[in-house]
Amino acid sequence: MLLCVLGRQPILGIAEIEALLGSRAIRPFNPSCAIVRADSNALQQQHMGGTIKIAEVISAVRSSKLQIVQPAALDIMEKYVIDKQSSASHKVTLGVSAYDLTIKQEQLKNLSFELKRRLSTKGISARVIVGSKIALNSAQVIHNKLDGEFGYEFVLAAGVHETFIAKTISEQDIESYSKRDYGRPGRDMQVGMLPPKLAQIMLNLASVGNGKSVLDPFCGTGVVLMEAALRNLPIMGSDINPKMVECTKENLMWLSKEYNIALDISNIMCADATKHRWDGEFDRVVCETYLGPPIQQMPGPQELESIVNECNGIVKRFLVNLKPQLKPDARCCIASPLWRTRRGFLQLPIIAKLEKLGYDRVWFSHARPEQLIYHRPDQIVARELLVLQNSKD
Repeated sequence: MLLCVLGRQPILGIAEIEALLGSRAIRPFNPSCAIVRADSNALQQQHMGGTIKIAEVISAVRSSKLQIVQPAALDIMEKYVIDKQSSASHKVTLGVSAYDLTIKQEQLKNLSFELKRRLSTKGISARVIVGSKIALNSAQVIHNKLDGEFGYEFVLAAGVHETFIAKTISEQDIESYSKRDYGRPGRDMQVGMLPPKLAQIMLNLASVGNGKSVLDPFCGTGVVLMEAALRNLPIMGSDINPKMVECTKENLMWLSKEYNIALDISNIMCADATKHRWDGEFDRVVCETYLGPPIQQMPGPQELESIVNECNGIVKRFLVNLKPQLKPDARCCIASPLWRTRRGFLQLPIIAKLEKLGYDRVWFSHARPEQLIYHRPDQIVARELLVLQNSKD
């Protein structure tokens, strides 16, 4: 059994895991975590944008009250380290993180040092890593090798009536994300920046895998195609802007060199997604459509209506053009714009007419379609993730 620590928008992480393993394998446990019934090899952390850490469940305590959880967790963690350390001569590194457990940072620090003291009485020397918050971040875990042979990050995740104790086995490689986000040569701040993590979530929601080929008809600077290429998936991309096409090619060649992977960029072309017919077969469509012009503050009613109508027209023409080119079992994940207003998010009108265009929205057991929104508190324009498949009618 695994414990997944979810990202900034947990519902996206939950939907991502469900798309990978099915609804029965996952149980949302608390606002930060999900319990997953799967082998430790079932989830590939490096290709999951919505999960920060994956931990292997060691045990559970039938309570979420600190006075009960703390002594039980200490016994469990102590026994785990002793059982794993065949040689007491090697120093170990310890860290403890808490999620939705009512505990102060100082109390967590004391718990960590009590574990160190207990281990020392058994002849095991330990170094303790303490963060400024009650949960260690990925950088602290990676830098201190807390997921290595002699490193232990224990995760205490509390629910309503129980607390799981788990040991971290993998975490997001933040340096690699940063490299692909800020280190790639082709970037354009004017067209918006699709984060690599979001691209990974979208690919997983579209159920890529097993060699499925991916088409991005609005490839921009190529972020979706880069993440698909890292999974050794055949890629095809297009963009109406020649500059963006060159950016995508440049970024893919950079990726090929930096990550030592063979790439074919012959299927990257300049084309209008509302009219073009793509040669060759593709299994999945993953893309971010036109989000409208960059805006720093909410426009007036008339300007906003004009922007919405422009985006709506582009998305509608694209979906109409794409429909006859899709395979019967094709699945799409399309990021379309939403605007944050005082009354809530303003959605494209065409979203309510998807069935008439021949598309069914994919429903997840643990996430409703209207919850699949990627947004930041300081941004006006958000992204609605439309997971679609060919209509069965």
